[in-house]
Amino acid sequence: MKTTQNSLRSLFQPAPRGNTATALAKGAAITVVAPQSPRPAEMLSGVTIDNGDVDLTSLDLALHELLISRAYETDRSMSVESYEIPIDECLRFLGRDARRDTLNRSIAKMKRVELSFTGETGRTYTGVPMLTAWEATLNSETSLGFQFAEPLRKLMRVMPSYGYIELAALGRGAMRSKYSHLLYKHLVLEVAKHPWEAGNDNRFEITFTPDELAAVVCFRPINGTVPFGKLQERVIAKVVDDFAGVRKFDLRITYDGLPAPKKGKTVKEIEFGIRVHPNSHHTVRANTQHLQSIGHRVGAPDEPRFRVNSVFWLRVPRKFANLGIDHFLAHAAWLVALTEALDEKPLTPEFSRRRYRGQNLLSAIDVDGVEAAAWGFFAEESELGRDLIGSDLAVRGRKSAEKARIKRLEKRKKNTTKAPTAGPDAAIAAVSNRYVSFETCTHIDLEIDQAANNSDLDDVIYQHLRTVIWSGSRRISLRAYFYVPGTSVRSHYHFWAAPADEDELAMELRKIDRWLIDTPTYRIETGGE
Repeated sequence: MKTTQNSLRSLFQPAPRGNTATALAKGAAITVVAPQSPRPAEMLSGVTIDNGDVDLTSLDLALHELLISRAYETDRSMSVESYEIPIDECLRFLGRDARRDTLNRSIAKMKRVELSFTGETGRTYTGVPMLTAWEATLNSETSLGFQFAEPLRKLMRVMPSYGYIELAALGRGAMRSKYSHLLYKHLVLEVAKHPWEAGNDNRFEITFTPDELAAVVCFRPINGTVPFGKLQERVIAKVVDDFAGVRKFDLRITYDGLPAPKKGKTVKEIEFGIRVHPNSHHTVRANTQHLQSIGHRVGAPDEPRFRVNSVFWLRVPRKFANLGIDHFLAHAAWLVALTEALDEKPLTPEFSRRRYRGQNLLSAIDVDGVEAAAWGFFAEESELGRDLIGSDLAVRGRKSAEKARIKRLEKRKKNTTKAPTAGPDAAIAAVSNRYVSFETCTHIDLEIDQAANNSDLDDVIYQHLRTVIWSGSRRISLRAYFYVPGTSVRSHYHFWAAPADEDELAMELRKIDRWLIDTPTYRIETGGE
């Protein structure tokens, strides 16, 4: 039987991005891991909530998206009868104020709701139960067990057209209005039709009449009509704040071309101006193995707040080819931008106007993580035109920026003693550590800050490293060196780790980053641990 291109497209299943379990682990930052999950068109812009007398909130809708995402991560065929997720992860996703009764109320409401799905491909389902759920306890750990109706599973199983939702933009109370949630999903599908392109404007506009917008967000008419004042108050006025955590696109709202509704005049159209951003750096394939195997340095260590995985620098020229830089120049340009921000000394007039320069850049680092902020910096240079990259002042500033990086590291290391390279019985291979990479190492050494107390060491650092479930197959000896609190005695923890790549290692170490000094040290050893 021949398989046509259309049938291959209809069977396509996009991969999830990031991992919800990692993002919601104790001490993790969901904005740094930034998991994304694909949804078919019918579940983005074709969904209707038949909730009767049930008042669903944005929290309920966000939780539902988390459960769908976890199921799809676990089983992309969506053929497993039921799924589980730890209750603690659900509560972390819902936000710091969430309690068990909050979760229980949300689940109880979803059990009473039915959904309808329609789409351009003709797939239509009505009266679909939103969720079936229960609690399950094993060895004192309580999980939420859940099932989805077959129509929802069928939609997730086959996605002829789809878009990615950002769970960090929905969870932890980031999106407070249920209307914003429904509008967001509708716009996700529209954005998917306008992929970001280097050097292009990457803007488009989508227009609604008040009645059309009300239908999209399931805002109920009053006496058969949609009062614009209520629509503005309860829906439109909340959108900008609720979309603050969305990374894939920005938006601005106008009314018949004006920045605000004109008093005494009926609003005919509401325009949403969309500016699309590039996909996350995690979606760009790159590998440092070849360069490191021949002695090339990719990137350089920095203090934890500004630490960037070496593979990141290979992804920049692949994604932003119009910048005309390689990995070495990408790293150098970033150090210049970072030094400019920290010193608050503008190098170009765009310093005060661009989103990823100066204090705005530092804020983005603290909110989204350094790699997301650095990616935004290069995207902005690619889209709006080279400004800092290639400028004479920036070129002249490379040496001072490199010195600033070294100074940050030296300050971090001050008053600490480096861990011994190996035990007395270990035979060190005759290979300079300068040329040892993640791909070739047998051992990875970590140095724990002396500020870590017994609770930090035992309950956080040891517990995390002991319980990591690695996704690779190559076993590497992982050693974490520390001083026993209150003494001058050196000790270390030993684990067997199997990270699939340097990205996975970096992602797990970020969860204990506040206690780590410098970057991991890769070694080749024979004998010993």
